[in-house]
Parts: sequence; structure tokens; C-alpha cells
Amino acid sequence: MRYSLCMFAFLLQADHARSEATDVTVRVIARNGMYVGDLVHGAFVSITDAASGEMLAQGVTAGGAGNPKRLMKTARNRTEPLAAEGDAKFSATLDLDEPRLLQATAFGPLSQSNSANKASATQWVVPGKHLTGGDGWVLELPGLMVTPNLDASTVPLSRAVNGINIEAEVTLMCGCPIKPGSHWDPLDYEVVAIVRRAEKAVGQYAFRYAGIDSEFETEIKLQLPGIYDIVVYAYDAASGNTGVGRIELTVAGE
Repeated sequence: MRYSLCMFAFLLQADHARSEATDVTVRVIARNGMYVGDLVHGAFVSITDAASGEMLAQGVTAGGAGNPKRLMKTARNRTEPLAAEGDAKFSATLDLDEPRLLQATAFGPLSQSNSANKASATQWVVPGKHLTGGDGWVLELPGLMVTPNLDASTVPLSRAVNGINIEAEVTLMCGCPIKPGSHWDPLDYEVVAIVRRAEKAVGQYAFRYAGIDSEFETEIKLQLPGIYDIVVYAYDAASGNTGVGRIELTVAGE
């Protein structure tokens, strides 16, 4: 019996000895943009065992969005890192005792949950073989943040007939602004409001750039009282980035 207990303790000790601290760095980059970090309250990152679902680490990316010239314009070799010190990331140290297929998942940006998307990938990680070189483990987050705005949620019919202004703020998932002369020109983005009343289509209205960073505007004219569902989408054909926002407008009869 004593021999069995000793043997069991030895096996436990041996297993523990084989465990190694393994560092993992996860970065989340907006498609056609920069890193998802402090500017948009980061992205929530989880690292799990892909087979069992066991949670191994979780947290939020923190740091800057990065240098736009370096990320968007600079030519580089395939193995040359894009990230610099201070660029947004999530770092964790995992205690691994055998190679494991891990899944990293990012959800964000956290500043605007209505526009948030999820990205994930799997990768083998071996104990003691750190996943921190280069840019680390990079997840690409597609989409656009779209926030439509009305100056009032209820208007009289007389005003609706004459025209109601709708504004929409559109940015990349990193919070990077859309403006003339930047890496993200307003002319590259299609922004449209789809208006429905009682589940019937009323019309579609194209937005124009409002002259303020990331701001677009349009005017709609409505002929009947009721509750209108307004879905605003933004689309960049070059990257496929798409975002959607929704608001309701009540037109009161007089």
C-alpha cells in the first residue's frame, strides 16, 4: 500500500514537471484597418481547448491602434512584424503539459456591441514553445461600425412629409475615421437607409458624406403616419466590409 501511494505521488510529480509555462500573444486587427484596442475599448479574447472547450485564458486587448503608415502603406517581407511596442494585444501564460489544439476567439469592438463581430481560429501549441514571435496570433475582425441617429424618435406627419434628416456615423472596427485624403475615403463607402413601414418597403435612400470625419447624412420623406423601421448599412466593395445599424421612427398623425 505504501509503495502504491509513493508511486502515485511520483507520477503526479512527474506530470507536474512536464508542465511548462507557454506565453501566447493575441492581436485583433480590423479588416482593411488597424488594431482593435483602447480607442474602441478593445476586443474580448478567449483561449480554449478546441476539443474539450476548457477555458484556458480570457481578457481584453489593450493598447494603441498602431501606426497607419506602417500598417496600411509600408512594404515588408512576409516574416517582418507589423506590430510595434504599445500596439493593442492580449497576452496570457498557459500551463501546458502536452501539445494542445487551441482556439482563440475575439469579440468586439466592445465600445459598440450592436456592431460587434466575432472571429476565431485554431492552432496547435506545444508546451514551452511560445506563440509571441512576429505579431503573435492574429485574428482579423471584419465589418464596420454603423450608428444611425435621428434628432427625434417621434415627429408629426407635417414634418415627415417635408423631410427628415438621418445621420450615420461609420467607422472601421478599429475606430479608424473615414475622411477624404485618408486611407479610408468616403467615396469608397456605400451608405444606404432601407425604410419599411408595417413590414412593407417604403424606399431606399443613399447617404452622402457630411463633411465631418465618419459622418454621413440623407433625407427621407414619409407620407403616412405609423412606425417606421430604418436599417442603415455601410459597404466597402474593395474589402467586403459591411456594417448595419437600426433605428425606429414614429410618425404621428395630425
